[in-house]
Amino acid sequence: MPSPRAPVPHPPGSAACGHETRGYARWAYVLAAIFTLAFAYDLLRLPVQVYDALGEILDASRSPSAGHSFVQSLGTAAYFRPLRIAQIKALFDLSGGQYWLVYRGFHVLLLALCLWLFTRALRVRSTTDLAAAAVALTVLTGMSTFRGTVLEAFPINHFLEVAVAALAALNLAQSRGGWWVDAAAAVVFAAAALTLESGLLVWVVAVSARAAGFRGISRGGLAVMTGLLAAYVAVRFLWLQTGAPGLSERSAGYFLSVLEPDELVRRFGDWPYPFYAYNVLASVSSVLFSEPRSGVFVGVRGWMQGEFPLLVVLALVSSVPTTLLVAWMLARSRRVRGAGNGVDTEPVAPLGLVAAAVIAGSAALSYAYTKDDIMSTAGVFYALAAFESLRRLLAYASTARTGVAVLTVIALLVCGSAWAIRSAGLHHVLRMQAFRHRGDWAVLPARLAAEGRPYETAEGAAIVRALRGEALAMPAPNPGSYARWAEDVWGD
Repeated sequence: MPSPRAPVPHPPGSAACGHETRGYARWAYVLAAIFTLAFAYDLLRLPVQVYDALGEILDASRSPSAGHSFVQSLGTAAYFRPLRIAQIKALFDLSGGQYWLVYRGFHVLLLALCLWLFTRALRVRSTTDLAAAAVALTVLTGMSTFRGTVLEAFPINHFLEVAVAALAALNLAQSRGGWWVDAAAAVVFAAAALTLESGLLVWVVAVSARAAGFRGISRGGLAVMTGLLAAYVAVRFLWLQTGAPGLSERSAGYFLSVLEPDELVRRFGDWPYPFYAYNVLASVSSVLFSEPRSGVFVGVRGWMQGEFPLLVVLALVSSVPTTLLVAWMLARSRRVRGAGNGVDTEPVAPLGLVAAAVIAGSAALSYAYTKDDIMSTAGVFYALAAFESLRRLLAYASTARTGVAVLTVIALLVCGSAWAIRSAGLHHVLRMQAFRHRGDWAVLPARLAAEGRPYETAEGAAIVRALRGEALAMPAPNPGSYARWAEDVWGD
């Protein structure tokens, strides 16, 4: 018979589970639904992008099957993402010619899953939880790392897929467990790892969640996932010898500028480890302080040039206090003992501990080059840690002296407002992106003719015409009609 599972303890500071607490969770889901619908509206007005997406769709059109796409992608150098290629082919076959609808529809579905799983992981059970959850949703959607999950599609946003998989693993770890939970965790890990390298973070989530007190995924389940991780390493590095990205793969940010591949090879070809160390540290900083952006310290560069963009000010005003709050929470984190029974219960900050592990793991995977998109899963878990910190601070303020409570509320209002402004800015950036994509499709025929690259098959030309027609039919206001301050505050 299976061994009994210990019940998952309620988060400290929340109300006991019961009928009266479920209403708070419903309101949290309502908030998540509002965020989802707002961003889905913008996503469904966004054409499929030309760069990084059109070529993938045309490759899918030439592949006989998703299975063939999977096998063919196993031989690529530096990257090991066979399931991502197979997914693009599967959606292409499913589309029946409605390419924009299927690819963008899948993008919206992933976004909805991300926000739903995020809200579910919060386990909202009180008014304090609900208030913290509202701020946490703005932190999640306001982070620079979240932008890539809605701005880009290749034509599937695999960064968002990994974030969904990591959140699914966390929710499984928070469950009451069972054989099906262990099986689901193994499937989620395998799918994520074969989709993108950062899918390995699913294993990090499962292990750190277990260490933090969540018992949904059993030791046996973790053993299976660890075996799959070992198999992944063996297949990729020993059998296929796929390797890892090198310095010549792409340009990368470094302190105050972006270095092209040839410059990276010239400066770091003989000894790349200082560059790798910079990427790891810069990746952590990009989550905790919203600087640098894709490896470039935009704020420092602006200050040296006699400017300090409002975009950077807003990022610092929101990120620095939130990170200090998370650090305060983790510093106070400790294991507590069950009342008189000698059984360990959950740590004071389980979500914070999992977030710390995911941020560290994401940064380690970003050693070759740093990019906001790569840290998107870390940003999601940072928002979870922010929720846990805010909940505890609100509980503290409710019992503190009046002066301390008032100052705490004022600080939270300023910080929360800054995050809300950043979150609202994502709508502006999505509209800017829609205009750019529409323009790319408008000039595509002339660009291809100038480059002497007509598409070689009638099928390819038909796909281009269909996608171009859909893009040009979408309304996309000219950014020149926007207020001048919008770009200063939100960027482009």
